[in-house]
Amino acid sequence: MKTNSIFVAALLVLGVSASAFATEPGDEYGLAAFPVKQSSVYKVVYESEKAGKIKLNIYDANKSRIFTHTVEGRGFIQPLNFQGLEAGVYTVEIVNGKSRETVTINHTPRVEPSSFVHITKLVNEEGKFLVSVAKGKNADAENISLHIYQDDKLIYNERNTLADDFAKVYAVKPSGNVTIAVTDKNGNVTTASF
Repeated sequence: MKTNSIFVAALLVLGVSASAFATEPGDEYGLAAFPVKQSSVYKVVYESEKAGKIKLNIYDANKSRIFTHTVEGRGFIQPLNFQGLEAGVYTVEIVNGKSRETVTINHTPRVEPSSFVHITKLVNEEGKFLVSVAKGKNADAENISLHIYQDDKLIYNERNTLADDFAKVYAVKPSGNVTIAVTDKNGNVTTASF
C-alpha cells in the first residue's frame, strides 16, 4: 500500500512538473530542479517532445563546469548529490540538439549536528538526572562541557572528550530548581530545567 502511494505521489509530481513545462503552445522542452528534503540531493527533471542525445552540465558560480552527463531519450529524472560542494548558486544546463535550457540551484550545505544531547529527570528517583550524548554520524571525538545549577548557582561542572556515545546519571541534593546545560564542541547549548 505504501509503495502504491509513493508511486501515485511521484506520478502526480511528474504530472504537475510536465504540465508546468507546457505553459505556451509550441513549448517543446521542460526543465525543473528541486531539493530532496533533509539532504544535499537535488532532483533534476527534464522532458522533451523529441528523442535525442541530451547533455546535462552543471556550472559553479565561477562558470566552471563541474559535472557533465549525457543520456539518450526524451527526458530523465536525475538525482544530483551536492554533498561536499560549497554553498552557492549552481547552474544546471540542458543541451538537446540546438536547444539550451538552464535552471539555477541555490545550494546551502546541510550541517549535521556534531552530537545529540538528551537530559531528563529519572522517574521515581528524587534528585537524579540522566544526561546522554549520542555522537553525530561520522563525528570525530566530541568535547562536551556540562554544568549543573541549583537555584541559579553553579554546583557542578565537568568537561569530557567523548570517543563514543555517553550516558551518565547525576545525583543532586533535592533542594530547589535544577538546571543542566551541556555545550558541544561547536558551542551549541542544550539545557533542561526541573
